[in-house]
Amino acid sequence: MIKSIPPEVIKLSKVTAKYQVTIPVKVRKELGILPGTEVDIAKEGRKYVIVVDPIETVKRKWRGRFRGGLRTMEYMDEVRGEVN
Repeated sequence: MIKSIPPEVIKLSKVTAKYQVTIPVKVRKELGILPGTEVDIAKEGRKYVIVVDPIETVKRKWRGRFRGGLRTMEYMDEVRGEVN
């Protein structure tokens, strides 16, 4: 028996000869992706997902972990160097 694929999953993109993929307009708008937006590709189980603004995701993960010591951004600057 063939399972039906939900319509929101059917957003086909082709890979170019340079291994680039065009993100469909609806997806770009929903995620707020504009030219120059930083994205990350992360593996979640058996699938890959696009993470928009991966630096903000890291900041949220570590926010508040260094109470009484270094602030999060001070720690991040120490680990990776200052980012503009």
